Amino acid sequence: MRMRGAFILLFAAGASPLAAQATAPEPDGAQVFQMVCSMCHTVNPPPKAAPPMSHATGFYLRQHQTIEAAAAAIVAYLKQPDSARSALPAHAVTRFGLMPSQAHLTDVQLGAVARYVLTLADTTHQMPMGPPGAL
Repeated sequence: MRMRGAFILLFAAGASPLAAQATAPEPDGAQVFQMVCSMCHTVNPPPKAAPPMSHATGFYLRQHQTIEAAAAAIVAYLKQPDSARSALPAHAVTRFGLMPSQAHLTDVQLGAVARYVLTLADTTHQMPMGPPGAL
């Protein structure tokens, strides 16, 4: 009897962190954007050190069939920025360069911010496709 009580106590103690993880709320993508991304990105033009999110995310939406696919592509880019992974035109990458990796953020944070920035996309106006000064 004593052994069963100890087992139940140990099981309950071990299960509580798992339960807390399972019920932890998803981070607020807007908050992650404000704390991390807004240092370089604006929502709308004019740009700071990086393209405005309203324009940049529009390219991801046009390149991918679904919001989920666009969010996954953004997360992949954030983890390991590479010009081949970027949905932006080459002149934007030339002008602003590749962003630093955001792999210090968790996958959950990256997913939340990717889904948030996709809500900011301006799909009615395309980022200029012209020369580097066009942004």
